[in-house]
Amino acid sequence: MHDEKVFSAELGELYSMLSWVREWLEKAGLSDVEVRRIEIALEEGLVNVISYAYQGKEGKVLLGVHLEEGEFVEIRIEDSGLPFNPLKHRREVDPMTPVEDLEEGGLGILFMQKLMDKVEYQRLQEKNVLILRKTLPQKSC
Repeated sequence: MHDEKVFSAELGELYSMLSWVREWLEKAGLSDVEVRRIEIALEEGLVNVISYAYQGKEGKVLLGVHLEEGEFVEIRIEDSGLPFNPLKHRREVDPMTPVEDLEEGGLGILFMQKLMDKVEYQRLQEKNVLILRKTLPQKSC
């Protein structure tokens, strides 16, 4: 199964983007827990694109969803904004550091990588492409 949809890169569209993906994942038969984990990681990626890709100018976000039945689900976030590889800005964090003492920035990628099995960035044909992949649990007979 595969589908994609284009949205305006605006915070006001975030709910619509997340809802579209959530409905798609639910129809594909993913569990509530799987859907929620993917949704949290997706929100982090989308907020980065909406906040930084177009530097306050109008732009579009293409969301692609692909399900390889019984194996994995993959979400693709694509924008035509400024080149930006978020994986290069990931920071390691001491788990004992109080939240109020953490510096801002770089934690969203760490969070996405903890929730997903694969997070990959590519720059293809003047576009930023962020790929989030979640391996599906094997169903017992």
